Amino acid sequence: MLLNCTYLIAQERVVTGKIKDPSGNPLPGVNVNVWGTRISVTADVTGTFRLPVPSENSVLVFSFVGFLQKEQRVGNDSTFNISMTYDNADLDQVVVVGYGTSKRRDLTGSVYSVKPGMVTATPVMNAAEALQGRIPGLDITRSSGAPGSGVNIQLRGNRTLSGVTDKGSVPGSSSEPLVIIDGFQGGSLSDLNPNDIESVEVLKDASSTAIYGWMGANGVIIVTTKRGKDRPKVSYNGFYGFNTVSYPKARIGQQFLDFRKHAYHGNNQVAETNEDVLPNDAERAYYQNNQWIDWLDVATRNGIEQSHTASIQSGGDKTKVFFSTGVYREEGVLRGTDNTRYNARLNYDQRISNMFKAGFMTQLTYQNWNRRTDPMSQVTVVSPLGQVYDASGNIRPFPGIPVDTIYNPKNKNLLSPIVDERSGSYKDNTGRGNIIANAFLEVTPITGLSIKSNFGTTLTYSRRGQYYDSLTIEAYNDGVGATARVTNEFTRFYSWDNVVTYNKRIADHNFTLTGLTSFTRSDWDQSIAGGVRLNLLTNEFYNLNGTQTTTRTTESDFTKTTSFSYAGRLNYTFKGKYLLQATLRADGVSRLSKDNKWDYFPSAGLGWNIHQENFMRDAWFVNNLKIRATYGVAGNASVQPYGTQSVLSMGNAIIGATASPIANFNLLAGNLGLGWEKSATANLGLDFALFKSRIFGTVDVYKTKTTDILYKRPLPTSSGFSEMWQNVGESENEGIEVALSTVNVNNRDFKWTSTVTFTAAREKITRLITDKDILNGEKGSLMIGHPVKSWYGYTKLGIWQTDENKDLQQKFGNYVYQPGDIKVKDVNDNNLIEPVLDQSFQGADVPKWFGGFQNTFSYKGLELSVYMVARYGQIINAEFMAGRFNVDGTGNGIAAFDYWTKDNPTNDFPQPRNNANYSNAGYTGYYSMNFIDGSFVKLKTVTLAYSLPSHVSRKVFSERIRLYVTGNNVFTKTKNKYLKNYDPERGGSENSPITRQFVFGANIDF
Repeated sequence: MLLNCTYLIAQERVVTGKIKDPSGNPLPGVNVNVWGTRISVTADVTGTFRLPVPSENSVLVFSFVGFLQKEQRVGNDSTFNISMTYDNADLDQVVVVGYGTSKRRDLTGSVYSVKPGMVTATPVMNAAEALQGRIPGLDITRSSGAPGSGVNIQLRGNRTLSGVTDKGSVPGSSSEPLVIIDGFQGGSLSDLNPNDIESVEVLKDASSTAIYGWMGANGVIIVTTKRGKDRPKVSYNGFYGFNTVSYPKARIGQQFLDFRKHAYHGNNQVAETNEDVLPNDAERAYYQNNQWIDWLDVATRNGIEQSHTASIQSGGDKTKVFFSTGVYREEGVLRGTDNTRYNARLNYDQRISNMFKAGFMTQLTYQNWNRRTDPMSQVTVVSPLGQVYDASGNIRPFPGIPVDTIYNPKNKNLLSPIVDERSGSYKDNTGRGNIIANAFLEVTPITGLSIKSNFGTTLTYSRRGQYYDSLTIEAYNDGVGATARVTNEFTRFYSWDNVVTYNKRIADHNFTLTGLTSFTRSDWDQSIAGGVRLNLLTNEFYNLNGTQTTTRTTESDFTKTTSFSYAGRLNYTFKGKYLLQATLRADGVSRLSKDNKWDYFPSAGLGWNIHQENFMRDAWFVNNLKIRATYGVAGNASVQPYGTQSVLSMGNAIIGATASPIANFNLLAGNLGLGWEKSATANLGLDFALFKSRIFGTVDVYKTKTTDILYKRPLPTSSGFSEMWQNVGESENEGIEVALSTVNVNNRDFKWTSTVTFTAAREKITRLITDKDILNGEKGSLMIGHPVKSWYGYTKLGIWQTDENKDLQQKFGNYVYQPGDIKVKDVNDNNLIEPVLDQSFQGADVPKWFGGFQNTFSYKGLELSVYMVARYGQIINAEFMAGRFNVDGTGNGIAAFDYWTKDNPTNDFPQPRNNANYSNAGYTGYYSMNFIDGSFVKLKTVTLAYSLPSHVSRKVFSERIRLYVTGNNVFTKTKNKYLKNYDPERGGSENSPITRQFVFGANIDF
């Protein structure tokens, strides 16, 4: 027996290791068990474990609340570095909600969480872009491809008509969700360094957002930044890469000449040879010398994008500190465009005693932004014949005129797309500083009672300087000379919240009571000064005294808004099975009329954890099953400050030869009866997790009815005013949201997980004040029964073919449509195309559904992440379609356009005709060509990453080294063929197309 025991001890060996969370932080308290035995240990405060194993065939099982169970075969290794993965279906997971936290099992509202690492999975400047398609119900699109551009965010559709954004971007002033950063209002996602973010929660239904009152009427995005850790950690996160642009090419070479020939033929003119369509001597000379210009290639370049962030997390039992600093820079695909952002953040938490706790969160952001007038419209219309540069290498403003000729042809179609790149000709620079300083004091006098006071400030100052000479795209044809302008803005936002929370458990009953008061104030002021005809162009906008005295202008403005609120909330659970939440908030805002400033907004939610019932005991495969139901009313005061008043403004009147100051009314009429816009939302939700959380997800169905919608209504000129704010109508929004995650494979070395999100939504206006549509064509119309922003116009059926109208004799006025003309729908079927009577709804810019699909594959230290997004059913206003067809053939246009000729009877574009324009009757309804299906599916992000083995990283004193390469906006497949080289996420604008990025990066922890 002694010999046998000695043999067994000799076979047993000891293994050690460290356990970390997905962000690389030590994970203490993890249980480590040798499968099939009673051998187990608990990881210490540094995440380190040490335990004996019987043999190399032993399997270690790692388990911890909130994380997926992980298995690791011992093999020949004696040291292990284990990374745990969050269990997104874990019911004890703590999520951040309004003015507090809650376990996921106790939620009744619709709350979706984005965990650490998800925000930084896509290397971007704006954290919101990384959330695109990942949260059901949250529709995010890039607003522009230019450096420093933002994103459009819409949660559960647009239910208000105004979508107004106040001067100074006051929180709660638009149709976008409210952003809360570390419990405070006033911040912006665009100012945040994505590497500072720990987690994101999105509150979607009225029950969840009710505690934030009117500012959260369009949903709430709660961002939690990183805090100090017990164990110090220094981190570096950075990437460097390049951007490319994809845009439809313009005609060049024989294709350009053929288009001109067909335009001549369309006007019954003879044009047999190439020289016949080159009446300009300069163009003929350039053609004979084969001097063709690819303007897209000349005007664009490969941009550069880079980001570098260093941070430290440290602390002890009483003090915790997080500090980070970083820089992000993007040089655009257009020369002269760039954006540089500098960030610094300090989060400090201090436990003063067992009763008192305090802390502050500060962020400093500085942005230096250079813009220019977008030249993409010029790229597609300027003739491709000419010389870009003169003999000295200088840019020629008019590349198509003779080289030795000096004159101004007063024709913008002859202006070079890169004319703004001339030295000293153009500058548009913005310097912007943003400071966030928030602090709190929390007192816990007795167990279960917390009293917390939060005071926050956000200060933003910006200076925009603009200068351009008379030959720039901005000023050409104006004839006013060199122009300079400076705009200064200063925004101050203050918030003060006092929150009392009391938690009490009595047997199976658990109560949490929350009461609060909230005060906000926002001040904004602006001053603008400018002039023209500078006497010294090198002064740009730095010496406005150098402008012509009689052209100098000055403007200034100021607004102030305040709000005060009371709120109370009750959370009740019984046996952890039955859940109740009830909230009541009273809001008062200064921007509404005197008698309508205050109103009350209630909400309630119920939840049932079905899987905890006795009758579910045999359903072994069900880990979580919950039904949620909520109803609530939210208020919206999205009206510009002083919108209820008829405000006087000062101006000058010329009396004789003297300018005298006078006061007059603004064109905005006051409305002393203006009141709250209200949205009532019902939400039904289901949460589930099956097969040990190998399959988990959530489903929500909602319906919102909005009444007394605020809208700036046009007034007849006879009133003496142009518009007035009114409560004008009603709208309805409804939809279904689904998120489903699966752990497809979870072996020792290989893991494959998938997540799909899907949102199908409908929105429509149900009533307007006059029960008549408010029509505004290409700018978006308000139409009963259709979404808020709808397109209105003629319906293009195709192109009139040869002899097709011979018997029908359809007309516009006295004009009989000819072959090659645009054929539009005759709505009233009277063979006469008439404005308004034959126009109708053409679609809306909201998708019928959108979603995302994430797949992550990992093998040992190698990881491949593939992410796709899709939007289907939206109609976009593609500006380059009709606007860049060039119907008269004198300029240029998009090469891919298939236009009608006798030998090519297409139904896409009409026949070009020399000396014609879009006012000709044959092109009636030309603008309808812009309304096209913008559906697309996009390979949004592909990342290939490799984490070096721990024994390698330790050689350079590092805990983790992760290297990766990422492609963003890699490939886009569109439904409409004319969007082949255009990313419709942009929404149809021809300016600042969205770029494709490829970056190389590293994440290093010390």
